Amino acid sequence: MEQFFYYLKVSWVSIKRAPLPYALTVFILSLGLGVFFANATFYYQLNSDPLPHKSDKLFFPMMMLVPYECADCKPPSVLSYANVQKLKSSDIPTAEAAMYSSDGYLRLDSTALPTPVKVRLTEPDFFHMLEVPLLHGAIWPDSKNRQEIVLSKAMAEKMFGSTDVVGKQLLLDDRSFAVVAVLDDWQMLPRLYDANNGNHVNEVEDVYIPLETGYDLNYLSNTQSQTFDDADYRKLASDGRSKALHQLQYWVQLDTEAQQQAYQQFMANLAEDEKKAGRHPSPVNNQLPAMRNIVAYFGGESGDIKAFALVTLLFLVVCLFNASHLSLNRYLSNQYEFSLRRALGASRWQLQQQMLADVLLMTVFAISGALLIGFGGTALMNYLWPINALFARWDLTLMLFLLALTFAASYLVTLYPALRASFGALNQQLKE
Repeated sequence: MEQFFYYLKVSWVSIKRAPLPYALTVFILSLGLGVFFANATFYYQLNSDPLPHKSDKLFFPMMMLVPYECADCKPPSVLSYANVQKLKSSDIPTAEAAMYSSDGYLRLDSTALPTPVKVRLTEPDFFHMLEVPLLHGAIWPDSKNRQEIVLSKAMAEKMFGSTDVVGKQLLLDDRSFAVVAVLDDWQMLPRLYDANNGNHVNEVEDVYIPLETGYDLNYLSNTQSQTFDDADYRKLASDGRSKALHQLQYWVQLDTEAQQQAYQQFMANLAEDEKKAGRHPSPVNNQLPAMRNIVAYFGGESGDIKAFALVTLLFLVVCLFNASHLSLNRYLSNQYEFSLRRALGASRWQLQQQMLADVLLMTVFAISGALLIGFGGTALMNYLWPINALFARWDLTLMLFLLALTFAASYLVTLYPALRASFGALNQQLKE
């Protein structure tokens, strides 16, 4: 350890001898890393898996259950109420939930100003499948029509100033609802349970009500609706349940390979039965993508983000080359010192240890500068594109990766000077 501190002291003396070239090297390295950090934060969070232990067990069944013929069409990305009921006839899934999202206004009473909210109309298994944490109360035992509402923690605090509000009443679109549960802090990002049309980059909803209540009250979907007959969107209670009005997302949990195969067979049998009945003449085209792959399936991966990631990576490479060139110039100015140490018997390993001390100091300075530049870049991107603020989070895994990257970059910057110092011709170095 004493020898290590000695190497650090030698490195510090070398820095003080020429502080401006060293500061410029650190700045260029920090700039490249900081810009890369800012982009890597969004790319990492946007492509992360919020349920890594479960996302390969949650599936989105899609079938060509439509009253028209199309040979090359993909299945609709949303299902009708009637088709969901047919899929629910199977007892294979461990859990299942149909859902959609809508908009509404929430207030405490008729005299209060309305607060716009996002509403998720769903079934009890939604909370179990996605492991939504509960702070107070209990989720409805089924999805039957009931004037009961589940609030997010933030919405409970906003409306009541507290989270312990189970049993209290409020108005959702001027209809009285009783609060039966309040969620704990929960922000599933990306929001893979609603990945169609790029909705996975949005926040989770503020309030949750039973699916059947939403249909009885004619809540329209705010994301995607399709109709293949004369169904009236304003009559969900009747047309929405009986006609080809598609707006439901439907998820099933299949824990084992056997369950997945059995469910695929069930979907195949259902499609054939529907064709034989003459209700759905299109060729069978069943899809069962897993939640882990749902964004790619819907084509929601942004080419702009990938392109920007490549540009920032190339910028980092350019900065590494420039920083390495400055580091080499710094070495050349101290070449006689290295050569003298070799002449006095210093081994190549000892010279490498000295270089590692240089790398350690450069890593400390570079990570500090890179974090500041990365934080500033992230704040700027949040200002220009507010939706990005949802993904501007640094967790332990990301921070460890950035630290390892900074150390590797610092080592690459000093690698060539280290090789020159350790393996160059001693006689030539002493002459120079």
